[in-house]
Amino acid sequence: MSQLRELQEGFFDYILEANLANNNLESHPFNKHVVEQGNISANTRLVIYANAYYARLRSTIETDHDILAHYLGDDWFEDMVRAYINSKPSKFKSLRQFCEELPEFLATTEPFSDYPQMAEIARFERRLLNSFDAGDTERASFSDLQALPPEQWPETQLRFHPSVQLFTCESNAVEIWQAVKAEQTPPEPDMENQRHWLLWRGETRLTEFTSITPYQFVLIDGFIRGANFAQQCEAMLEYFDESQAPMEVLQALQAWFEMGLIKSIA
Repeated sequence: MSQLRELQEGFFDYILEANLANNNLESHPFNKHVVEQGNISANTRLVIYANAYYARLRSTIETDHDILAHYLGDDWFEDMVRAYINSKPSKFKSLRQFCEELPEFLATTEPFSDYPQMAEIARFERRLLNSFDAGDTERASFSDLQALPPEQWPETQLRFHPSVQLFTCESNAVEIWQAVKAEQTPPEPDMENQRHWLLWRGETRLTEFTSITPYQFVLIDGFIRGANFAQQCEAMLEYFDESQAPMEVLQALQAWFEMGLIKSIA
């Protein structure tokens, strides 16, 4: 190992241990590599860096998961931040990925795992970020679909805008998120009913989402997975009769084009 690499790893080791030990590391071996400056001791200089590291990661968590932070409250949020930073030290060049493991951390780490809605709120916020950051592309119109010869309709497939995502949760996490964002009292957690949501970034560059029914979830999920018009009409027979299924699919398609969800027709 090169001397530079050894110094870098020793410095990072100090920063991580400083957060665990509340900066009480005057005897840490890395202190010998730092000189005093004026009246500032080597340990104090290192503590400044350790505090800056923690503060930057804390700020990232709060920025990416602002509504979750408000839902938790100051004490719970601080406990979560310190536990997550200590458990999942940053290993990315960009802070954009630092919180990717936060939902799983909340779902598997006590005491947060006792409140499943917390992990689902975090998952929802990650999905919002992913939709916002997704690449852009042209969007197709319903007239493009109407222009297809009738004989091509059964084999027609759809290609969705990169920002389109489906989100399924086992709680009312999104309703809680909405209430907190609106500065209203959030509803009590409800873990009894599964819910489906559709997320995308509209043409105005704003991230949008809406609740969808089970059949709407099956319909759009099938198209995303590559099913064609005929296959999805058949899938809708689980919910509608033979005369109604094609109309339900067609109405859904028209709505998706108007929402800007479709980038092309195959």
